[in-house]
Amino acid sequence: MKIVNWPELTLSKRMKLLEPPTGNAIPVVIDSDTYNEIDDQIAIAWAMLHPKKIDLQALYAAPFTNSFFGKENTHTYVESAEQGMSLSFDEMHKVIQKVPHTQTPAIFKGSTDYLKNRPVPETSPAVQDLIERALRCESTLQVLCIASPTNIANALSLEPEIIHKIHVTWLGGNSFDWKDNNEFNLMQDISASRVLFDSGVALTHIPCFGVANTLATSVPELQYYFANTSTIGKYIANIAPNCPWIGFASRKVIWDIAAVGYILDPQWFTARFHASPLINDNFSWSFDNRRHPVRVIQFIERDELFRDLFRKIIDADNQ
Repeated sequence: MKIVNWPELTLSKRMKLLEPPTGNAIPVVIDSDTYNEIDDQIAIAWAMLHPKKIDLQALYAAPFTNSFFGKENTHTYVESAEQGMSLSFDEMHKVIQKVPHTQTPAIFKGSTDYLKNRPVPETSPAVQDLIERALRCESTLQVLCIASPTNIANALSLEPEIIHKIHVTWLGGNSFDWKDNNEFNLMQDISASRVLFDSGVALTHIPCFGVANTLATSVPELQYYFANTSTIGKYIANIAPNCPWIGFASRKVIWDIAAVGYILDPQWFTARFHASPLINDNFSWSFDNRRHPVRVIQFIERDELFRDLFRKIIDADNQ
């Protein structure tokens, strides 16, 4: 991977980009491996159901591979990053068709391989759109990444100047004091994950285990509330039992709603600033207090998010 000369943000500019978004019609794009789990569909639908608060402009299909459950489980056996990206692209179209909306977010195919496997960044429709959309945005473009950050890292590497225009909220990795850092989004593309922390982009980091794992639900809960409600509610209730991540008497963490929740109401979150961590080859964290600051979420008011989310999904067809 070639060395990039990253632009340097002044502390005042960085803090300006990191200001929690306020007001209405906040410009947002979502980068998602939508086919991989059930939480991406829920997160996208929730964002669309807040059209006054969130101006959801685009969805980017992120690459993923997943063979944890073997070939007999056709939903999750994804052999290549390109296949995962294409499945996510198709799933995004399914989701938005089930959510009432006055403005349709543009949907773009993303990277066909991980940055870690390439000598140079890959240009894709998603990467091109992110660069162009960021450069012309009159305010700060809120980039919600709920997947491997391959698309985001490619865009930053190809056009580093977008660092002056975007704030990335990434759900990935585990909390700094968790027993390990073996987390799906980070491990899928360690090179892309490093770009988020090394480039100096304004970043809000939402760790998975140790923080976002409080966002737990279950198949019975989802079916109880959604089975006979809106079109998107019925869809979630129908696909929930097929999610291989949910075992008997097990909870299902719908991690990805955290990124949308932070845009809707930052007061649901407790955060601190921390020197941007380094990712070691074994995926563990290292720290150097001389590095630039990033915001790290420490606690999430789970019930506040769920109340708003469930009400929006239940009443979706009446929006």
